[in-house]
Amino acid sequence: MEHVKVNLDSRNRIPLTRILGDCTAKTFDMYWEGDKLILVPLIQIPESEAWIYKNKAALASLERGLKDAAEGKVKKLDLSTLPETDEDE
Repeated sequence: MEHVKVNLDSRNRIPLTRILGDCTAKTFDMYWEGDKLILVPLIQIPESEAWIYKNKAALASLERGLKDAAEGKVKKLDLSTLPETDEDE
């Protein structure tokens, strides 16, 4: 872990740009751990996409699919070979 010394600016703020580096997070969980101030970068996702993290089976399936794709274990599906279905079913 790199140590960087920072000074409060004239308005008693701590400039974080020097220590954040390539971090793109705009929101942080911040708490004290003894005498250390801990900043944990957070990301936000839309609620409509959060369901995947609540459904362990779906998340595991997604992760397997992504792993298979990364390993080239996928093939193109020809949708014209699938049987027709009734839209009302």
